[in-house]
Amino acid sequence: MIQLPRRSVTRFFIPLIDVLTLLFCIFLLMPMVKESGEVQQSANASGPAVTIGGAASQEEGRQHPQIRDLSKAERENLLQERAELERLRTEKIEVLQQRLYIRVLEIDAETGKLFYREPEGVREVASQADALELMARHKREAGNRELYYLFLFPRRLTGFPEQRQLQRYDNWFKAVAHGTDNPLSDH
Repeated sequence: MIQLPRRSVTRFFIPLIDVLTLLFCIFLLMPMVKESGEVQQSANASGPAVTIGGAASQEEGRQHPQIRDLSKAERENLLQERAELERLRTEKIEVLQQRLYIRVLEIDAETGKLFYREPEGVREVASQADALELMARHKREAGNRELYYLFLFPRRLTGFPEQRQLQRYDNWFKAVAHGTDNPLSDH
């Protein structure tokens, strides 16, 4: 008697799972496709649209459907407020750049030692005396700007700097504003 080979259930379920995953992804994309379809239909139905502000305001309308519902004066006011907000942001950045004199101090990944880069090469900050000398020189260079040190942590996890090293560096630079850039921290 000839027996058919036993069929595994996984031969059926693995392709089924793939198909179900694909259908779920399409389900998630449906609202986005529907919205863009409605925008095209309304644009075709109304004929040529007259907009204020040219292409920029059309782009705003596509990004935010609520803008289409606003009156002409409200739209103009909204666009003016956004332009003002962008101007204030750039102004704030310029003020910070003019006010701060930022210097980056790096922490060695292998030893946890603190060092900084100069055109002449790399110099280590091995003691509080070195830190004080560095601060005095940078304060002279800064002039009337505020001196700020940024401690740059290693970009890979090595176990350095140790907590006692960080406390020592904080103590050395307590006279000036300073902060840390740790890409591996949780917050």
